[in-house]
Order: sequence, then C-alpha cells, then structure tokens
Amino acid sequence: MSRGVRKEGLSRRHCFRGRDSFRPLLRGPRKYTGKYAVLHVSPAVTPAGRFGISVGRRTAKLAVQRNYIKRRAREVFRRHELKGSSVDVVLTLTPRFAPALVGELAVELGELMDRARSRIAS
Repeated sequence: MSRGVRKEGLSRRHCFRGRDSFRPLLRGPRKYTGKYAVLHVSPAVTPAGRFGISVGRRTAKLAVQRNYIKRRAREVFRRHELKGSSVDVVLTLTPRFAPALVGELAVELGELMDRARSRIAS
C-alpha cells in the first residue's frame, strides 16, 4: 500500500514516546470533563498533534477490554479535525466509566474534542 492511501491513518508522529511522556500534560490546567472521560489538552511540542490514552486496571480489569477502549478512542481521534491541529491530547477515564459503555464513551469523546477544537480556533 502506498503512503498516500492512508491519509486517515494514525502514524507514529501522532503518538507519545515513552512511558511518562504525557505526565506533564496531565498536570496541565486545560481540561475538558465529561461524564465518562477527561480530555487533557496542551499546545503541541511537535508540528503534528499527538494523542495519548490512560486506561488503568481499575477501570477495565481485562486487557481485552482496555485494548478495545483504546482502539475505539484512537479511531475517534483519527477521524477528528483535532488530529490535524498542533495540539497534544491525553484521554483519562472517570470512575463512573464501565467497559460496557464504550459506545457512549466514543460519542462523548467526539463531543469533548469538538469543544477543545472550538476553543483552539477562537
């Protein structure tokens, strides 16, 4: 497959490097809170916006569940306009979240990204 075909892809430049690379972003002041998720936003260090996900074992006991949550969240970010902007984003889940609510989480994540995008644009 040629490089031009995967325009919607999520390449390595859109991911954080290293284990603690997005920890400073979690301590930052700009957060968008929803019922199931918190979106931490900061101006990017790199030209491309990066996306990180923090899903712990307390939230989803099984690795299969954690991976599914991450996959759905990456899909939302991959298709959103926020990916093209120069913004770093980290997703954390609230204690109210249950793995059965992944569909609702995807919808809420899109709304949180819309709110973040509108604040950046203005």
